[in-house]
Amino acid sequence: MRSIIFLTCFLLSASAVAQVAESGFHVTWSIMVPTYKEYVGNTSTNNFRVGFTRFLNERFGFGIDGGYAVLDDYVPRQTYTYPGGAITTDMFNYMYYYTLTGSGKYFFIHDGLVVPYVALGAGASFTDYTIYYNAYTEVDEKFGFLIRPELGTYFRFEKYSALGLKASVTWDYTTNKSDHIDVKNFSGLGFQIGLVLFSN
Repeated sequence: MRSIIFLTCFLLSASAVAQVAESGFHVTWSIMVPTYKEYVGNTSTNNFRVGFTRFLNERFGFGIDGGYAVLDDYVPRQTYTYPGGAITTDMFNYMYYYTLTGSGKYFFIHDGLVVPYVALGAGASFTDYTIYYNAYTEVDEKFGFLIRPELGTYFRFEKYSALGLKASVTWDYTTNKSDHIDVKNFSGLGFQIGLVLFSN
C-alpha cells in the first residue's frame, strides 16, 4: 500500500512539472567582457547564442548551447622589429569565437513564473585569431576545451505561456592558446538576455 501511495505521488508530481514546462528553446543576445585582455580587451556586443534545455524533474535538467562572438581591439601605430627588418604600423586584432557546450542545470524553483538556476557547461571552442595591419593579415586557428559556469533565470509571462525570457551571467574559460600570436588561454564574462519558447 505504501508503495502504491508513493508511486501515485511521484506520478502526480511528474505531471505537475510537465505542465509547467518540459523543455525550452532559447535565442539570446550576449555582451562579452574579456577578463584576459592581452589580445582583445574591448567589451563586445556582437554575439549570440542558441540552445535547448530539457527539464528532467523539478530540480534538474540538461542543455546544449551553440554560440558565436566577435571580439576586437585596436593597437596604435608603433614599430615592430623582426630578424632582417622592421615594420611600422597600427593593427586591428580580431577574435572570432565559436562555442558548442553541453550543460547540467539545477533549478532552485520550477513551478513559478521565475525559474532561477545554476549550470555548469563544458564543450569545445573554435577560435580564429586574425590580425589586420597595413595590407597584410595574419591568421591562427585554434580548437580548445571550454568550461562555462552559469547563473541565470527563466521568466514566463504567464504560468502556462509558451513564450518567456532568459537572462544569465556566464564565465568562459577556454584552452585556445596561440603560440604564433603569443596569446594565452582566453577567459571572459558573458551577459545574456533573450527569448525562450517553452514546450509543455
